[in-house]
Amino acid sequence: MGNYKCSSVGIIGSGIQGVCIGLSLVKKGIPVTIFDKNDPNNSNYKMASYGNAGHFSPYAILQFNRPDILYDVPKMLFSSYGPLALKWNYIPKMLPWIFKYVKNCNKTSMMHTAKYMNQILSLSLDAYEEIFKDINISGLVEKKGIFYIWTNQNLKSRNLEIDIRNKFGVKQKLMSKEQILEMEPNLNPVFDAGVYYEDSMHARDPHGILKKIFDLFIKSGGKFKNESVSEIKQISDNNTEITTHKNKYNFEKTVIASGVFSKKFSDQLDEKIPLDTERGYHVHFKNCDHLLNRPVIFSNRGFGITPMEQGLRVV
Repeated sequence: MGNYKCSSVGIIGSGIQGVCIGLSLVKKGIPVTIFDKNDPNNSNYKMASYGNAGHFSPYAILQFNRPDILYDVPKMLFSSYGPLALKWNYIPKMLPWIFKYVKNCNKTSMMHTAKYMNQILSLSLDAYEEIFKDINISGLVEKKGIFYIWTNQNLKSRNLEIDIRNKFGVKQKLMSKEQILEMEPNLNPVFDAGVYYEDSMHARDPHGILKKIFDLFIKSGGKFKNESVSEIKQISDNNTEITTHKNKYNFEKTVIASGVFSKKFSDQLDEKIPLDTERGYHVHFKNCDHLLNRPVIFSNRGFGITPMEQGLRVV
């Protein structure tokens, strides 16, 4: 087993996940082909990693299977300022997912998820640093930490987050409003306190970073097929067939890194993964990036602001 080497890998999706996985495999001498209908080098590329918040977040061990979230959902849905919206005609289709979600919103499931997310995320910054050694990231990444701020309205939830992160050894620094305003004087003082994740980084241009990694992937011998994948079949343990609108391809192993479209392919493999889609949106305030030194997330309202090359990005 120690001498085993995979003969070929196909990756569906050219977002940050697919491209980073592809580069890591190519560097190990494994032939890799990435498939996507969108070319990351296209100037009109507006998929996958184009519009994200740009945060490198090793502290993000808590997910949405938290008991306290259930109490907040109705308030989020019916508030015009809330961060959550549902397409009501989609709810019948979502019901099986919703039942499983509610069943897993308990302390045991929450701690199970946090434990293994912590194991993964604790390696993430080192993994990115290894990639960044081989590309020029000057002007693309800043290491100034990330702020989360809040009002005293939902202190029980904030204390839960702080306690669990402390339990898993996540480095965090509680800050008063005055301390935060010293570092970010342009913030409106409508908050009461916050926490500072000083080891975190943020991207000045997420798509710019993606393009750099993708270019290195190609230069390192990786292949890219600008084709739309329609079907994936598991022929045998070591043979997967990928069908695009142009051709059929066979690989020993396949990675599905298609974000919100992944369930389509996992269903084709008869993997009944309870996966549904969550979509976020962003807006840019041009020539305003100088107003903040680092990302700031307002927990109560469920949005974040990140200074980027395009301006202040609010997501």
